[in-house]
Amino acid sequence: MSREQNNELHIKNVSKTYPIEKGTLQVLDNINLDIKPGEFVSIVGSSGCGKSTLLKMMIGLENPTEGEIRIGERKVEKPSVDVGMVFQEARLYPWLTIEKNLRFGIQKDVPKEEHEKMIREHIELVGLKGFEKAYPAQFSGGMKQRASIARALIGNPQVLLLDEPFGALDAFTRINMQNEVLRIWELEKRTMVLVTHDIDEAIFLSDRIVILSERPGKIKEIIPVNLPRPRDRSTNLFLEIRKRILTSFLGNSELNIEYYI
Repeated sequence: MSREQNNELHIKNVSKTYPIEKGTLQVLDNINLDIKPGEFVSIVGSSGCGKSTLLKMMIGLENPTEGEIRIGERKVEKPSVDVGMVFQEARLYPWLTIEKNLRFGIQKDVPKEEHEKMIREHIELVGLKGFEKAYPAQFSGGMKQRASIARALIGNPQVLLLDEPFGALDAFTRINMQNEVLRIWELEKRTMVLVTHDIDEAIFLSDRIVILSERPGKIKEIIPVNLPRPRDRSTNLFLEIRKRILTSFLGNSELNIEYYI
C-alpha cells in the first residue's frame, strides 16, 4: 500500500461523552468524515461544540466513547508519529534554543548524522533561518508558532492538526501566519485539519469546511471551497461562501447575516 493510500483519515460514527456529577455530558454525536490525503479541512462551530475534542481524538490524546478513527488501516488509540499537532499556545521548551526544540520532534529511528540537515531544512521551511540559536523568550508570538509548526512537521507526520494556532495573535500577524501555513501546505502537500473560530481563515485556507452544531456537536454541513489559490477575501465568490456559512450558523435571518458581513 502506498503512502497516499495509507494516509486517508476516517472518522466513523464517533461520539464522545464525559461522566459528570449527575450523569453524563455528551460533547459529540455520531461524527462521520473522511479526509483525503493532502486535503486541507477546517472545522468550525460555536464554543463548546466539541471541535477541539474531535482533534484530540484524531491524535489519540482522547478516545471516542463510540465509533472509531483510523488513518489508513491503523486505528487511532494513542499518540503516534503519524499525527502531529500545533496548539494555540506555542508549547516550546523555554530553556532550549529553537534548534534544540526541533530536535525533540525527530523520530528516534532517524540516524543522528541526518539530524542537523533536518533541523536546518525545517527552520528554513518556516522562515526562521538565522534564529537557530535564539530562545523562545526572544521570539514574537508569530515566530513561536512558526517554530511550533516546524517541530510538528520535523517528525514527518502523515496528518498535521492545528488547534486554533493563531487565536492569540494580532490581526496582521494572523494573516501573515495564514499565508505561511498555506505556503507550507502547498510545498509539503500534507493532510491538514484546522480548528478555528475565524470563518475567513477557514475559507482562505481550506478545501472543505465542516460546520458543527451546538453541543452535542453534529455535522450540520460540509461546504466545499472551490476557489483558486491564492484567494482574495474581497471577491463576491469568497463573500458568498462566507454568507453560506453564516446562514448555517444563524439561520435565514437576512438582518442577522448582513450584520456579520
